[in-house]
Amino acid sequence: MLNSRRFATTLLSLGLAASLAGGSMVQAANPAPPATKAAPVQSTPTQIDLSFPDGEDWPNATEREKMAYLLGIRDMATAEYQLTGPNPKRRTLVEKLVEGLDGMTLKQIMETIDGYYKSNPDKQKQPILEVIWFQLVVPKVGPAKIK
Repeated sequence: MLNSRRFATTLLSLGLAASLAGGSMVQAANPAPPATKAAPVQSTPTQIDLSFPDGEDWPNATEREKMAYLLGIRDMATAEYQLTGPNPKRRTLVEKLVEGLDGMTLKQIMETIDGYYKSNPDKQKQPILEVIWFQLVVPKVGPAKIK
C-alpha cells in the first residue's frame, strides 16, 4: 500500500513538473491571430537549448530555479527507483545517487554546488550533475562501489 501510494505521488509530481515545464510550449502551440491578406505570416521554429546546465548558468539562477532543478533530479531518481526497485536488471546511477545524497536537504546540495563553482572558477563549464556526482555522491559512496 505504501509503495503504491509513493508511486502515485511520484507520478503526480512528475506530471506536475512536466505540465509546468511544458506550459510555455502549450502556449506557443496556440494558433496565432488571423493574418491580414496583405502580409502573410511565416513562422520559424523555436530552438530549444537542451545543453546541460553548468557553472555559467548556476550563479545566475534564482534560489527557486536552483531548487526546482534539484527537485527535478530528485523526482527523476525517485521515479526510476520506484519503477526498477532496489535491484535493477540494468545498470543505473540512481541507486548510488540516492545513497550518496541520503540525509542531505536540497538546500545543502544547492549550497555545495554554489561553493564548488565559487572555489573553482576554472571549472564553470562542468555540468551541475557532474558536480553533484563527483563532489557529493562519489565521496560518500566511494569510487569502487560505483562500478
